[in-house]
Amino acid sequence: HLPYAPPAEGVQALDAVWGPLDALLPEAKEMLVEALVDAVSSDQRVSVAEAELLRTVCAVLHCPLPALLEQG
Repeated sequence: HLPYAPPAEGVQALDAVWGPLDALLPEAKEMLVEALVDAVSSDQRVSVAEAELLRTVCAVLHCPLPALLEQG
C-alpha cells in the first residue's frame, strides 16, 4: 500500500480538482466512478459514509449514481 497523509487543508483541498474532473469526457468520468465504487466496496461492504461520499462525487461531477448504491 502507498502511504497516505491527508492534505493539511482537509476537504477544501478538493476544491481545486472539481472543475478539471467535471471537465473529463463522459467515458473518463465513468472510469473514475467505477474506480471509486471498487475502492469503497473492496471489503464487500459499503458504509453510509462511503455511500454518501460517492453520491456527493457523482453529483458534483454530474454523473449518474451507480446502481449498486441505488439498490442498497
